[in-house]
Amino acid sequence: MCESNAYTSDGTLIMEDVLNIKIKGKKIQLVDILNQKKMIQGTITEIDLDKHSIFIKIN
Repeated sequence: MCESNAYTSDGTLIMEDVLNIKIKGKKIQLVDILNQKKMIQGTITEIDLDKHSIFIKIN
């Protein structure tokens, strides 16, 4: 599997096992392997594919 974990820019875990990311205006929708969704107001600052990590600056 190729899931990633989403973190705030300071390293706080937002969501584990993210499979899908959708940008909806100024919001980011994260969807995990169980199809649970989270909507975050922020900006993606880094995606580290090697470490399976997504970093989001919360607005």
